[in-house]
Amino acid sequence: MIYFSPRSVPALSNYSIFERAQIVSNAASNMPFARKAFSNTLKVLLLIALFWSVLSVPGVAWKIVAIFALGLLYPLVLQPITLTLAVPYIPQAVQEYERSKSYAANEPGSENESSENQSSGNQGSGGGNDN
Repeated sequence: MIYFSPRSVPALSNYSIFERAQIVSNAASNMPFARKAFSNTLKVLLLIALFWSVLSVPGVAWKIVAIFALGLLYPLVLQPITLTLAVPYIPQAVQEYERSKSYAANEPGSENESSENQSSGNQGSGGGNDN
């Protein structure tokens, strides 16, 4: 199955757009070398074909418009390649993301820890003057 958007991947349906992007990026980085090489080769071939087609556009102004349009649209064209090839590695990337999210929530100095310290009411401070 070809996925055109991270939103269409069932394992990512519960995450925000930024979280999905991070998880897909982690999944793509977890791909083995051969799969990454295949993905990058497909992307380069597709980009070459798209920019080669600009040569047949008549007139300099239309070529500039076509190149500008390709520059804006190329992430939409290349994302399905990365996403489709990274899908088998998304469960592992989700686990890594959840682990890093739970670590960040329990990290010293985080919002959760500072709210716990405030609710305990400075129990070990001694009240100031000990004289």
